[in-house]
Amino acid sequence: MKNNSNRKPIEKFIQNQVSSSLVEPKNCESDNFEQVRVRDFKFYNCSNIKRIGGKAQYIKNAPNDLFRIDGAWYICLDKNAQPKKSQCNVLSLGINYDFTFDKEMRNSYDCNLYSFDPFVEDGYFKAIRNKNSNLKESPVLEVDKKWFFYRLGYAENLNMKNLDQLKMKDLISLPNILKITGLENQIIDIFKMDIEGPEKELINNLDIDYACKYFKSFIFETHRNCKFRDLVKLEKCFRLYFRSTRFFKGDLFTSPTGHLTEFQNPNGWKLDIKQYENEINLAEFMFTSGELYFININFL
Repeated sequence: MKNNSNRKPIEKFIQNQVSSSLVEPKNCESDNFEQVRVRDFKFYNCSNIKRIGGKAQYIKNAPNDLFRIDGAWYICLDKNAQPKKSQCNVLSLGINYDFTFDKEMRNSYDCNLYSFDPFVEDGYFKAIRNKNSNLKESPVLEVDKKWFFYRLGYAENLNMKNLDQLKMKDLISLPNILKITGLENQIIDIFKMDIEGPEKELINNLDIDYACKYFKSFIFETHRNCKFRDLVKLEKCFRLYFRSTRFFKGDLFTSPTGHLTEFQNPNGWKLDIKQYENEINLAEFMFTSGELYFININFL
C-alpha cells in the first residue's frame, strides 16, 4: 500500500479552502492575513467576456476567442458592465510597444482614450511627434480628437502639477493623472494598468471610496511583489470576473515571462514549486500572479 502521509497537508489545505469560503471574512483590510489567505477573491460570473487587442500574428494562431495572447485584455460586456459606445472613458497605464487594446477600444467603442507610457514610444506615436517640431519635447500627443498619448508614467508623488509644468518621462501620482486628463470625478469605464511592478504602490495608495464611485472596470497585471493582502481592499466594491495566471521570473519587462502553454513563448520560465514553503504560499502566488480583471458591482 502506498504511503499517503504526503497528501495530508494538501487535503488539510483543501478543507480549509472550502470551509473558509463559507464564512465572510470579518476584517479583510487588517494586517491579520490569517483571515484571508486561504480563499480566492470574491467572483462575478460575467456571461459575456470579450478579448480586445493583440497583434494580428498572434490572434491568427489563437485556438479560441478567450485564449490569452500578449497585448490583449478582456472586458465584460454584460448589461451595465460594458462600455457605452461614444460615451466611454478608457485610462491605459503602460502600453509599451503594443497599443492594440487602446486602438481597438477607440475604433470599436469610440471611447475617449488616455494612453500612458513614460519610457517607450512606438513608431506610431513618433510619426505624429515628427510631423510638428513644436511637439519634439511635448509630454502629450493628440492621436485624434478623442485619443491622447502621454509620455508620462506613474509614481507616488505628492506634488500636483499642471500639464504645462510636466516634461517627458515625468512620473506622477494617480490623482495627478486624473487631473491632467480631465478624468477627475468622471466615470472611467475601463482602467487598465500594466506598469511592471508599481501596481502594488498604486493600489496601496488608492482611495477605494473614490474608485468604487468612478471606476467601472479595473484590470491590471501583477508581479511577484504583489500579494493577496495588497489587493483584498478592492473587494469593497470590485469582483473578479476573469484571470489569466502568468508566471514571472522577475519584475523587469526584459525578463522571461509566460508559461509553456503560451504559444508565443514555447521556452518560457517553468514554475519551481520547491521555492514555496507550503501550499498556502503557492496559493497566494497563484491567486494573484498575472492579469486580474475586476468589475465594480455598484454599476451592475
